[in-house]
Amino acid sequence: MILFYVMDEQKKTSNPAFLHQEPPKIAQPAKKKRFWLVFGTFLALFVLLVGYIGWQAFSDWYGRRQIDLLYESLKREQEELYQRQLADTWGGKTPQETLRLYIEAVEKGDYELASKYFVIEKQEEEWRKLENSPAENTKNILDLLKVSLISPGSFSADGKGFVVRRPLLVDFVLYPNGIWKIVEI
Repeated sequence: MILFYVMDEQKKTSNPAFLHQEPPKIAQPAKKKRFWLVFGTFLALFVLLVGYIGWQAFSDWYGRRQIDLLYESLKREQEELYQRQLADTWGGKTPQETLRLYIEAVEKGDYELASKYFVIEKQEEEWRKLENSPAENTKNILDLLKVSLISPGSFSADGKGFVVRRPLLVDFVLYPNGIWKIVEI
């Protein structure tokens, strides 16, 4: 065997064609293909992760911005309402005085004036109700309100609300300018 090996080695070294042959290629394309597949998968996952995180950050920012805009809008409306309440002088220094003024205005048929004794948000609605109410219903309600005028009521804990419960529920609120307004009858 040694003899054959030596002869084989001699052939290789003495054969010039053998010396110029390229070594056989190992299956490299499969390795490259696997590398690019793994690299592409990781790249795609990275892009998806960055996109998801970016979308979450944008959604969070946008939501906070909408809340801030809503807060500012509500703050402006509250300030406008407060200014309107300060300027509103229709009402009495006590809940009973406001109710008396309301009763007098309705008895005179001055429904526009009567509606001004309600809180600003309900004035138009109350004016329409009074305009469209049959005279008999208005008289019956006025009779009950006259009894409510002398009925005991109760103040809220903060002193800015007053309620008469009998014979009709009449709810009052104190405006920032010290005038009492009717919330509902």
